[in-house]
Amino acid sequence: MENLSQLDLNLLLVFNAVMHQRSATLAGEELEMSQSAISNALRRLRAHFGDPLFIRTPQGMAPTLMAERLAEPIQEALAGLRQALQSAHAFEPRSSRRLFRIFMSDVGQMLLMPRLATAFQELAPEASLRVAHVDRRAAQQLMADGALDIAIGTFPDLQGAFHRQRLLAKTYCVIARRGHPALQGGLTLERFLEQRHAVFHPPANSHDDIENVVNSVFQAHGRRRHVALEFAHGLGIEEVIASTELLMCVPERLAAGLQARGRVQMVPLPFASPSIEVAQFWHHRFHGDPGHRWLRSLVFRMYAG
Repeated sequence: MENLSQLDLNLLLVFNAVMHQRSATLAGEELEMSQSAISNALRRLRAHFGDPLFIRTPQGMAPTLMAERLAEPIQEALAGLRQALQSAHAFEPRSSRRLFRIFMSDVGQMLLMPRLATAFQELAPEASLRVAHVDRRAAQQLMADGALDIAIGTFPDLQGAFHRQRLLAKTYCVIARRGHPALQGGLTLERFLEQRHAVFHPPANSHDDIENVVNSVFQAHGRRRHVALEFAHGLGIEEVIASTELLMCVPERLAAGLQARGRVQMVPLPFASPSIEVAQFWHHRFHGDPGHRWLRSLVFRMYAG
């Protein structure tokens, strides 16, 4: 078996150029090498393969049978290497068929994915997106393992070799069915404390921050919060809230979309809303990848604000 460690791969460039040009002089010009360097390279190639490889004739450097057998594999190998090196420094979204994998909550998917999917359809029509829905600890490990490209959300406990880029500030409000009596004349703190509530506990733990704040308000006023319903997913929130007397604290962006459909109403919290930063996160192993940089740049341009 041929031992590649004994062959200077730069010699294959010389072989390919002489094969193409049929001239040592023209090969030197193509590679910007001196005649002595070309001659030395040919001597080393002949010694390695145990064959003259090229014979001087009045018509130029004629390849031997050995050289003809080597020509196509060497040309293909060099072309593949050039392509690999180019792909390491460039990313063409329009022609790429890469699969990008993103972690976000299902509410994040509802709010963010329509714009991102539209952008992919326009900018990277052959590429694909996959949304993962796991808990935050699993997402951290999946990013480290290379099974997730980026995570979008809140990760206060993210550790290790991760990068973070702020996207937006998430603020909250209350939603209730239209005509809910507690909303008449404005939702007061006392009415808020008296009502039955629905809460959101997705596997991504992305809603814990607001629930911790709400619970602290109840504790500060010596009241017990009546949680009548807990959601694990965003699906069904509108239908339940629109048909019950429950109040629910949700991100303002989500509330605005639900209110626009006419079945629920959004009102401000009767206390200061926390402002929670949403960011995108990625592992350092992908920090310099061109396709990864393109995805992060796209997400930042679309959602930063």
